[in-house]
Amino acid sequence: MADVAFRKFADAFQQRLDALGYSLRIAEQKWPDTDRAMLSRATNGKTLSAGNYLLLCNYAGLDPYAYVEAAAHRRVTMKTISEQLVTPPVQRETGAER
Repeated sequence: MADVAFRKFADAFQQRLDALGYSLRIAEQKWPDTDRAMLSRATNGKTLSAGNYLLLCNYAGLDPYAYVEAAAHRRVTMKTISEQLVTPPVQRETGAER
């Protein structure tokens, strides 16, 4: 499963704003369909919707695939499945002689 590295994107996005000489206010004015809250979330590494992420990448000229990171694939084996048992195997007390 893959996810966007929003902290990494935030750093690149802020560098791009600095290179353009844009504050959040100026970026909001120059880029339609953005608002200050969205831009603030982007620069602070907060989660963005897929649409807003792609919109900001487009406006800033950033490659959206550069910030996608694949999670490590977890190998499923019989051992890993048995380690996920909900009820631990225990000896039952019923049927014991007194």
